[in-house]
Amino acid sequence: ARGEPIEKLKDLGEVHNRRGTRVRFRPDPEIFGKGAAFRPERLFRMARSKAYLFGGVEIRWHVAPELVKGTDIPESATFHFPGGLSEYLAAELGSEKKVVPIFAGKTDKASGHGAVEWAVAWYPGDGFIRSYCNTIPTGEGGTHEAGLRNALVRGLKAHAERIGNRRIAAATGEDVTTGVAMLLSLFLRDPQFQGQTKERLASVEATRLVENAIRDHFDHWLGADPATTRLLLDRICERAEERLSRRQQKEMARKTATR
Repeated sequence: ARGEPIEKLKDLGEVHNRRGTRVRFRPDPEIFGKGAAFRPERLFRMARSKAYLFGGVEIRWHVAPELVKGTDIPESATFHFPGGLSEYLAAELGSEKKVVPIFAGKTDKASGHGAVEWAVAWYPGDGFIRSYCNTIPTGEGGTHEAGLRNALVRGLKAHAERIGNRRIAAATGEDVTTGVAMLLSLFLRDPQFQGQTKERLASVEATRLVENAIRDHFDHWLGADPATTRLLLDRICERAEERLSRRQQKEMARKTATR
């Protein structure tokens, strides 16, 4: 209690309990101040996201009715998402029309070098990326997000060159990743973060690990459906051409104004 042991550890012998350990805790008013309490909305979102990040794990949510009265948070719910991040992204996009099917996959956690899971969808919206390291949300991104972007940009350009698409040469990383919804989860031993809040991953090896994990999967995904891949490449090429056209128009307007 308050950082000090209350009693010594006891050897209880073998315990037959398949559900693990139950831990109960509440904010101590002497530490956090009077009236400190957890926010049900935030805990609900966190519990649901953990179930997505640990695909197959079941999390049971219960809350006192008076704490969620007048909100859309249920009093009880069960979170179980075998599809992992793919199911998470599909739920986030809802009825949003996608340019191509969701590109998703994961590596084997038994590899010992770290595990990666991802879900990516190109759609007409503005796009977003949500990343996690060891289930910790990294709202400010970091090296693992760089690995995901590298895999997508380099993979698309390499595939386009193989099929003779020269228009892709003008595309930049921004053309590829704009209007893309991305979810990324990395499990890494001894990760390094920037700052105390752990919102940005700084581990150098994360970039290489994520890029290597996704690269071959993405190459196979692109090659499996040539018609769908052409739609995606055309969209990216058109975005690049529009960007170049806007830049040329701005340059012409600037030259005209200086005359």
